[in-house]
Amino acid sequence: MNPIATCTEHFMAAHPHPALRIGEILAPVADRVDRSLTAARLRSALAEHPETFRLLDPWQGPWRLRAESTPSTEADVWVVLLAGTGGDGATVGPVTTLRESVRWLARGIDPRSSLSVSRWYAIALAERESRRAIAKRSA
Repeated sequence: MNPIATCTEHFMAAHPHPALRIGEILAPVADRVDRSLTAARLRSALAEHPETFRLLDPWQGPWRLRAESTPSTEADVWVVLLAGTGGDGATVGPVTTLRESVRWLARGIDPRSSLSVSRWYAIALAERESRRAIAKRSA
C-alpha cells in the first residue's frame, strides 16, 4: 500500500467516526506524508485500495459532470474504512455498535445509486449526531 493510503488507514482507525469526508482527512494526512497533497490526489490514492476504503459521493449524479470536478467537490466525497476496529464482543457499547453499523452498511451500497448513497449519507450524519448526544449524556 502506498504511504498516503497507509497513513489514511491509521488516521481513520484512530478516529471516532467510521466515515470521514476527504476534506476532513486531507490536512492530517498531508501534515504526515506530503504537504502538497490535494483532495484529488488523496481520492485517487484511496481509490486504488477498494479492499480497504470505500469512496461514496453523495452529490454524484447527472447534475454534476465528472469533468467539472473541483477541489471543493472532491473534498465532499466520503471515505469509509472497511476494516473493523471495534474490539472484542465483551466491550461492545452503543457507540461501537453505531460505528460498525455505518461501516457495515457502506460495504453493500451501490455507489452508482444516488438514492442508496443518499440514504447511507443520512445514516452517517445521524451516527455523528447520536455520538454527540451519547457523549453529552455521559458527561
